[in-house]
Amino acid sequence: MISPLELFDEVVYKGQRTPAYSGFEGTTAAGQALADRLADDGITDIDVVGIALSHGVPATALDGQAAGFAAAVLTDLSVGVSAELTEAALTRMADAGITLTTSDQLETRP
Repeated sequence: MISPLELFDEVVYKGQRTPAYSGFEGTTAAGQALADRLADDGITDIDVVGIALSHGVPATALDGQAAGFAAAVLTDLSVGVSAELTEAALTRMADAGITLTTSDQLETRP
């Protein structure tokens, strides 16, 4: 039987004994920062999804953008804590230039 971890190229751990919203606050098992791991693989664009569209998703998208990646949030694969917090996060990300899209639009975007 295949371990679920075998389906991924890398696992990034965040929030290990310290609060963390952004995936960019995490590191690989070898201690490499997510931004460095992505850059080493030639990644220039990231798609962000998650359970907390009002918290962790915007933190990750904005940190990714700050690290030089083109960031998109797939809104149909994410959910917020509340409608009010989600709307505020969507506005904040849109104002920062984060692409807000859906998974069915992935192949049609530039």
